[in-house]
Amino acid sequence: SNQISSASVTSLRLLTLHREILVEQVKNTQCILDNLRINGYICNEDIEIIHRAATKADQVRKILELVQSKGEEACAYFIHILHEAYDAYIDLRPWFNTIQYMPADFVREIPVINTDPISKYIEKLRQELGRDTQFLTSYSQQEDTLLEELYTDTQMEMMNDKGESLGYLENLDEILGEQGVFNQQAETIFITGDAGVGKSVLLQKLQNLWSKRELNTETKFFFKFRCRMFSAFKDTDKISMKDLIFKHNCYPDGDPDSEVFNYILRFPQTVLFTFDGYDELQMDFDMDSVPEVVSPEESTHPLLVLMNLLCGKLLRGSCKILTARTGTDIQSRIIQKKVVLRGFSPDHLKKYMARHFPMQEQRAVVSVQLDASPHLCGLCSIPLFSWIIFKTFKHLQSVYDNFELPDSCITLTNVFLLLSEVFLGCKTKKQGLLKRSMSCTAGIFKAGLKMLTAFAKLALFGLEKGSFIYSLEEVMSCGLNEEDLQVGFLRPVSHYDACGGTTTFEFLHLTLQAFLAAFSLVLDSYITPEGILRFFAKCEYNKTSHLPCLSCFGRSSHPRDTDPFQTNEHFQFTNLFLCAKHVAQIIEECPHLKTLK
Repeated sequence: SNQISSASVTSLRLLTLHREILVEQVKNTQCILDNLRINGYICNEDIEIIHRAATKADQVRKILELVQSKGEEACAYFIHILHEAYDAYIDLRPWFNTIQYMPADFVREIPVINTDPISKYIEKLRQELGRDTQFLTSYSQQEDTLLEELYTDTQMEMMNDKGESLGYLENLDEILGEQGVFNQQAETIFITGDAGVGKSVLLQKLQNLWSKRELNTETKFFFKFRCRMFSAFKDTDKISMKDLIFKHNCYPDGDPDSEVFNYILRFPQTVLFTFDGYDELQMDFDMDSVPEVVSPEESTHPLLVLMNLLCGKLLRGSCKILTARTGTDIQSRIIQKKVVLRGFSPDHLKKYMARHFPMQEQRAVVSVQLDASPHLCGLCSIPLFSWIIFKTFKHLQSVYDNFELPDSCITLTNVFLLLSEVFLGCKTKKQGLLKRSMSCTAGIFKAGLKMLTAFAKLALFGLEKGSFIYSLEEVMSCGLNEEDLQVGFLRPVSHYDACGGTTTFEFLHLTLQAFLAAFSLVLDSYITPEGILRFFAKCEYNKTSHLPCLSCFGRSSHPRDTDPFQTNEHFQFTNLFLCAKHVAQIIEECPHLKTLK
């Protein structure tokens, strides 16, 4: 009888023949009851009687008896609900294939509203992710730029496990595709590139596309994390995988039976995680020595949950995208494919410039200056530096009637000094167009010296203790007030605290924090050149965990006596800014700063 087609028997007869299967496989009764009530097949009194049943199976039996008593049309619609609410009744897909289900014409016209917790949670995730990724926040303090208006693709090069090029990806969909996969047993897509090349923005674009159903993937659940979040946990903090994904994304609504989480456990291939900034973790682990966490509801330190997810010991079958800066060591056995971001090509840069400068006259002026300065044009191939340069140009051109980008050899020092001038200048805006001069620039830095010194002190404090996240108390202790927080150097990141605690802050970008830290050392009149050199050794720290629960991870993959540029990736830019050439530039190329030290 199992091979009888639904077209050859009545729906009422099908429910009788397959009663046992339906009682066993139907777990969600609420979606059925909602649709039957909305379309007039049952009333509230019927629902109350069904809810009195002690078990789910008994509730399903009562529903079957009720719809069969209502006749053929009610039975046909009942089966149609099971077919249309796909995720809620995923276990019945083989059954629908067996009966060769074909809905009657009259049933097709009756709507089915999917009210099951799984579908509702997926929709909630899309809405939350869409709202979180609507604005471009990676380089900006305020939500004033739509991602859609500014995002521009970059060059994405696929690499094999030997570091050889496999060509370039043509679109973001291909990141999740089979192209370039060299380890079928692994589950992590590794995206790497230099600081500021656009790794975070690329993840934001993927998340935004998924929220709008524009990403070519079967992923039903998309959970996003930033790795620096895991450094904010205390040594004694414990959390389960279940609480981690729900607390730091969003919780399901109306799911007393944990249908959403059970679905995730049964179908891990429908889950996609993104972990941004692995290089910002303060600890290195040997993946082979990670204590195994097999229970998704076992509470342990959050870092253990992260490592077991990446190793595939937790929720095996789920897809992970991990980003890290160039040079970060990731054990190859967990990498499925590797993508290296190479920044803007000349065509990409033209598109990006057009998004910043919609007027042809503006683009022409910027293009002339870029063409005249190969060094400047080279920096603009990195999206972060391009954003800073274009933002600086727009602001200073609106304030001064004679502003031009420097035509000398442009360095990162120049770029960040210009950005600092913009931030400081915004606090003391002047009316009308002015002639930009050395004295005018010096006036801005002198007026903002106290605030700039405070930000630099905070940046140095953070790097010395290996922190990227600051409490309001830490910010205030460096001499900053609430008004200073609006300038632009910092941005609030309250999502690191899912318990509704006080707002925390981070610098606009890691490279800006590194620059300000170097700036603090250079401006401190009590620090001698020897003291600056000692900073290299002083900042080198042992990344081996101090957590008792992580002590068995083994030694760090970076020995303490190795090159500090490789040992502590997030000190790289500070160390570069502290090199004699850059120190000289900060003082000698900027006479208006000589009087500040």
